[in-house]
Amino acid sequence: MSVRNYSFVIPAYNDAQGLKVHLKYFSSRPENIQLVIVDDCSDDNTADIIQNASLPDNITLTYHRQQTNGGPALARNTGRDLVTGDYVMFLDADDLLSDYFFDYIALAPLENGADFALFKYHLARSHEQRYSYEMHQVDATFFTRIEHAPFPMGTVTLEEMPSALNTVNFPWNKIYRRDFLERADIRFPDLRMHEDIPPHWHSFMRSKRFSVLGWAPPLITHYEIEQGTRATNYIGERRMGVFPLLHELHKELGAHPLAEKLLPEFDAFCHDMFAWMTDTLCARKDKTSREWRKKYKEEIDLFQVYLETGEHSSAQKNQLPSLGRLQRGERGASR
Repeated sequence: MSVRNYSFVIPAYNDAQGLKVHLKYFSSRPENIQLVIVDDCSDDNTADIIQNASLPDNITLTYHRQQTNGGPALARNTGRDLVTGDYVMFLDADDLLSDYFFDYIALAPLENGADFALFKYHLARSHEQRYSYEMHQVDATFFTRIEHAPFPMGTVTLEEMPSALNTVNFPWNKIYRRDFLERADIRFPDLRMHEDIPPHWHSFMRSKRFSVLGWAPPLITHYEIEQGTRATNYIGERRMGVFPLLHELHKELGAHPLAEKLLPEFDAFCHDMFAWMTDTLCARKDKTSREWRKKYKEEIDLFQVYLETGEHSSAQKNQLPSLGRLQRGERGASR
């Protein structure tokens, strides 16, 4: 087997401590690794941490500072364009790879037909926790039920495993072949909310074959700390960007050769997300939650009419912005 060259894209915004942990981890690795750190205009000591980093010769550090704060989607796209490794992974600054990550990834069939590999993760609720052996329920159910994930070199097609679409749309639970990222044009839309949805779905929709490492233990710890300032807890205009995003995704699914199999997965995904937006995100009785629950529900009702009929209502045609307009900041952007 040839020597693998890995690239890790890490968007960073005011998380110097998380970067220190990453640098310490990678400095002990023998693999050929490129770290692409995209500083999204941090005002902490991120630049100092990078400047003073001491890494062995097999670790290449590529540092890019954005001119303006553009959010994680733009940072990931910038990093994606800077990678040189054959295999690419997107990390968050506070994620932690397992000590045995590379041992298991070395078994993934990335040289034998898989465009990317999907793997398990630890979902941690506090920084003191690392090995939780918990995932979001939809992912736990998926990895429990899969039948076509043979150890270790097996690959599958989307036709064989359409349920993979409904795993949570995270950017950090996959490792890609770089040539696939480029060929399939996997990129993040310039949005501040729900920007992870298109690259997740496009990864499966545009791949020939992929690998599911159901036989491996969780390979990364992702932290979801319950704080009011987390993007997941945000209620407001930016979240409206998901609707034109879903319209464009639905059009691509409708033109896909496997549309008959994939559209039910998309419908289930939309149902679950809309229920979360109205019943969980806006569950509180305060004025803001009530007002936005009503606005989200109105958009959801219009979108469901579109799913059922394939046509926009006259009101929706006049009100629904294109994803391109959203990306240029006409609605819901924060630039």
